[in-house]
Amino acid sequence: MSASLLLDLVNSRLVIGDEVHDELGDDAAASAWLRVHGALGSPAEVADARAVRAALVPFLRGEADAAALEPWADAMRKRARVGASGLEWIDEVDPERAIGARAVGEWSALQGDQGSRIRPCAAHDCQHFLIDESRANARKWHSMETCGNRVKARRHYAKSKLAVAEE
Repeated sequence: MSASLLLDLVNSRLVIGDEVHDELGDDAAASAWLRVHGALGSPAEVADARAVRAALVPFLRGEADAAALEPWADAMRKRARVGASGLEWIDEVDPERAIGARAVGEWSALQGDQGSRIRPCAAHDCQHFLIDESRANARKWHSMETCGNRVKARRHYAKSKLAVAEE
C-alpha cells in the first residue's frame, strides 16, 4: 500500500502474462481493500470503487475525457459553518461515493504547471501508474529496479547489436 489512495486504486488491477491480479475482483477482497483505505467496505462502496477505477485508468492513459470523472466531482460539496475565527469550510461527500471522490480530489491536487504528476509507467509492457514527486516532474518508470532497468538493458542490447551489424 502506498501513501496514495489514487495510486493504489489505479494499480489495483494488473494483467501479468495471462493472469489478472485484481484487488477489487471479488466482493470480499474489494471490501477488505476498501477498509484498509478508510472506507466501510459496503457493497455500494465496492461498486463505486470499481466504477471510479474504470473511469480513471483510461482517463490517465489519455484514452478518455475528463468528463468521465464528473460523477465524483458532483459528489463533492463544501458547507460553511461559523466558527470562533470566521467561516470554516467542511467537506461533505456521500459516504458511498467517498473513495471515488477522494481519488478524483487527489488527482486534481496532482495537476500543476508542469503537467500531471500521475502518469502511466513509460515501459511499454507495464500497466502501473506512478506519482512523480521529482522537482523536474520527469520520472518515467514506476520502478527503476524493474521497468527502468529493463528499458535501459533493451536499449543497450539494441545499440550493441547495431554496432556489431555495422562492423
